[in-house]
Amino acid sequence: MIQINRYFMLSKHRIYPFILLLALSACSSGDENTAAPLRIQVFTGAYSSIPVHVADELGLFQKYGLSIEKLPANSSSAALAAMIGGSIDIVESAADLVMANIDKGTKLKYLMSNEGTNYVSVVAGSHVQLDSEDIEYPNIISNFKGLRIGVNAIGSSLHLTGLLMLEEAGLTSDDVEFVATGSAATTMSAWRAGAVDIQITFSPVPELLDTLDAGRTLFVLADEGPSTLRFQGLYGGWVTTNKFLESDSDRADAFIKAMRESIDWIRNPDNETKMLEIATQHAPVSGLTEDQNRSVLANMIEHYRRFWGYEISNDAIEMWNDYALRFDLIKNRIAFEDIVYTGAPVCAATPCQ
Repeated sequence: MIQINRYFMLSKHRIYPFILLLALSACSSGDENTAAPLRIQVFTGAYSSIPVHVADELGLFQKYGLSIEKLPANSSSAALAAMIGGSIDIVESAADLVMANIDKGTKLKYLMSNEGTNYVSVVAGSHVQLDSEDIEYPNIISNFKGLRIGVNAIGSSLHLTGLLMLEEAGLTSDDVEFVATGSAATTMSAWRAGAVDIQITFSPVPELLDTLDAGRTLFVLADEGPSTLRFQGLYGGWVTTNKFLESDSDRADAFIKAMRESIDWIRNPDNETKMLEIATQHAPVSGLTEDQNRSVLANMIEHYRRFWGYEISNDAIEMWNDYALRFDLIKNRIAFEDIVYTGAPVCAATPCQ
């Protein structure tokens, strides 16, 4: 822009003040927009947010011309509310909450998946003696009658998962007691207090319970459990608003490129040593010895590797529609193009990648 102005001044020997003012204003406006950091939500201490930290540590955001600001949130619902309110640009969420907001008229789009399959685990306490653990789902759930089942919150996706499993096993919520255990830290406090027998949860809780000999994983929903929850091609993912895409699609595309490289790097076993360093910094587990902490994180890295995935499938969106309709989260099915950004990485057939 400066070169154009100089050429104009040299060739015409004059320039109208209002043209110069307009040019300078345009440059100033563009610079401010470019300098504004991309505001990305992360869950404090959560392993699911590791791709953001990896992309930051490896300089992948910078590689694609992005400066970022990482903003913590305690839940996807809080993060979505903040994004809809305009204080965050991109958030991480499962599709049930996203669909519920779209159904209410909020315009949201997935940029990419973060986890391509369902990473939720069902864990039994070491103190719990089940009649048989080698029987297949749903019969194994019949062992849960009379037990206390921990979930992060009543009404959450994990709670709904528990209700669905009980139903498929011929039980009801009256046959068990659901206990809201909150975050990983408060969940471990509940286990230490002896308040829980079964936990429906995700990393790092299964690895923590295993390391402390407090529990063992019965199954992972990616492999067993309700067939309607075996999502292939989107479990959790990165979401933004249509408003952001209309004004800032270039930065959305740059975010996708950086995060794709990050997830590919994370899934490569050759990077495990560096991955452990980053996880120790951004997803540490309190209340453990140094050796226990490293053991938990190493197990989590290995266990979680198969869940990462950035491609979104039409099959996954259809399954999420079935799930959301079943629990009255939406009134009508949501089309793929109404929830997935046109620039998102997609796969034509499942399983993705």
